[in-house]
Amino acid sequence: MFKTMGISERKEREKERRKNDIIDAAENIFFEKGFDTATMDDVANEAELSKGTLYLYFRNKEELHFSIIVRGIKILSEIFNKSISQNKPANENLLEIGKAYVQFSQKHNNYFKAIMQFHSSKIDKISDEQKQIIFQPESPLMFFINILEKGKEDGTIRSDIPTNELAILLWSQTSGAMEFIVLRQEMLNMFDINIEDMIMNNFKILLDGVNN
Repeated sequence: MFKTMGISERKEREKERRKNDIIDAAENIFFEKGFDTATMDDVANEAELSKGTLYLYFRNKEELHFSIIVRGIKILSEIFNKSISQNKPANENLLEIGKAYVQFSQKHNNYFKAIMQFHSSKIDKISDEQKQIIFQPESPLMFFINILEKGKEDGTIRSDIPTNELAILLWSQTSGAMEFIVLRQEMLNMFDINIEDMIMNNFKILLDGVNN
């Protein structure tokens, strides 16, 4: 019995290792070629696997894309957690989260772009299982919601708008502005606009609207 369980565990570890190797290969291909241009054949070649083996782990390119998104979300969550202080009021922590988001977009630009693309084109098509991953308690959006709730409790955040609605408004407006800024850097350079300053100023304007 113990021998059988040992074999089963080894197989499961091997399966997980192979799955991560495929995601690594997909990252290389998607980040280099772009999601729309890259193919499953490209990923299979990069992973040095047959296309048939690839499909044993991922049904399509969208599933692979989502796995990359999950990696990016985990990194963003860790950055958010490190950015706040329990000794600061919620509105100040929100500003720190804004700075952390800028840091993520610059230091992990490929993940940031992948998340932006996912939000703009695929967020309405995700499965219930994927929704549970995106909206788990440790996710960036839920983290954001918790900070707003604390702000209502400490009196620094207005309480006349439902927290979930307020979080979605702030998140979507910030993400939309950052997506525009990242994709239109050449235009901003023409006007000698510092990208980081522009993102933070946008976040400050949004916070002015939610501060109590």
